[in-house]
Amino acid sequence: MTLSQLQQWFDSFSYNHLILGYGSLINRDSRQRFSDLTHTGLLVEVNGFARGWITRSIREQQTYVGAWPEHSGRLNALMVPTALSPALARREKDYRFVQVQPQYIDAGLDIQSSQFLQDRLAHKQVWICQSLATQLADAHYPVSQTYIDTCLAGCLEHGGQASAQAFIRSTAHWPEHIRQDRKQPAYPRPGRVSPHQQRQIDALLLQEQA
Repeated sequence: MTLSQLQQWFDSFSYNHLILGYGSLINRDSRQRFSDLTHTGLLVEVNGFARGWITRSIREQQTYVGAWPEHSGRLNALMVPTALSPALARREKDYRFVQVQPQYIDAGLDIQSSQFLQDRLAHKQVWICQSLATQLADAHYPVSQTYIDTCLAGCLEHGGQASAQAFIRSTAHWPEHIRQDRKQPAYPRPGRVSPHQQRQIDALLLQEQA
């Protein structure tokens, strides 16, 4: 992204809040249809936080990715302007919103653009969803394949194969228990993922977890 494009991005919204989506919020279709987050996001890396399959939804009987503070941690995310709506609060009910300082956000920009980003973020509030509790996936609370698909299809959409690989590599506690639910999604906020994307995702998971 050029400096001009970054300036245009900031000029396109008036929100004071931005959320760092590091799971299904990366997926445009999922966040638009289920949380009314319609604005274009900016792909970034977040320092000081780690991601893993640790967030258990008792009501939905499955496990999602969560984040926690870790000095050497780093994860890729999509920074999305938002009004912190009730729909978003409901979606993130198993997390707490934690503020992230601008210096921990890296968009892979040149020096001038990076300084502009830091200057603009200094006047905003940037949030990440930190898990309320840490519970690994098991047979009773598996990870749904459609949730994995939603996350990785979002990565493919915004950053291509490299972004999807970064998600897989920077996510801890990959589970033995994955619910194969593509024919009938158990995940309640699935993005619409094409058969071609499913094949890409299967190949990436096989390659990265070999």
